[in-house]
Amino acid sequence: MVDALRSRGFLVECVDRVKVPSLLKIMNFDVIYGLHFQTCSRYTMAAEMLGKKTIIHFVGSDAYRYAKENGIRKLIWRKVVYACDLVLYVSPHLMELVGRSGRVLPLPIRVDLFKKVKDNRSPKRDILYYCPTRGDRGEGGEVTYRLDWVLNYAKKHPEETITIIGNLGHPADYRINMPNVEVIPSVPHSKMVEVYAQHRRLIRMTTQDGLPTMVSEALLSGLEVIFNGKRVTEVPPERDPKVFAERFEEELRRILYPS
Repeated sequence: MVDALRSRGFLVECVDRVKVPSLLKIMNFDVIYGLHFQTCSRYTMAAEMLGKKTIIHFVGSDAYRYAKENGIRKLIWRKVVYACDLVLYVSPHLMELVGRSGRVLPLPIRVDLFKKVKDNRSPKRDILYYCPTRGDRGEGGEVTYRLDWVLNYAKKHPEETITIIGNLGHPADYRINMPNVEVIPSVPHSKMVEVYAQHRRLIRMTTQDGLPTMVSEALLSGLEVIFNGKRVTEVPPERDPKVFAERFEEELRRILYPS
């Protein structure tokens, strides 16, 4: 995302530590953009108090948590969201959860990298299934990402080989004693091209998600993709970093130079 915006001439800087907002850093920029609401809420609030333009991008689990939250925290979050100049969502259904109107804008991925996989595939296993052990709030990932579903599928289809994988932040560390199921805790994202090349299908089953980048990565890599029981066949054009940057610039101009 940063590279895509810089290619359009934007001065972009990333902030990794967001618990204590840097007021000096905020003052040096025109727009403060936050990805994943609970991660960026403090920075966004500080930016709003300083009169800066703000953008929040809901990506999935953050919208579900926002919708479920109540009490004082919800009142504060709601104030931050409604004071924001622009709210973006990776998928339309997240807008319904949050309840604030905005724009739908999927996140970009390395389209060129994953397209190369399609012509050099050598699949040895049938199904790739994403199921980290823990969720974003520390709850069991086996519930959020339907471990029960894939294990039941494995029992019914012993002839199919299944790989369960997590991510670096939340690895899959399940101990499963089934001959057709392999668990890979995680791999660096740069190595996912090799994982896709070894599988025929990606299946994602979840109780809360937006528009996972993994779905588009797998499609571009030549896999058949099933997401929450439905086959996915199209990749949003905004997955291309150039298209994303163009769309993002359009949205920026709307809030910076309102007509």
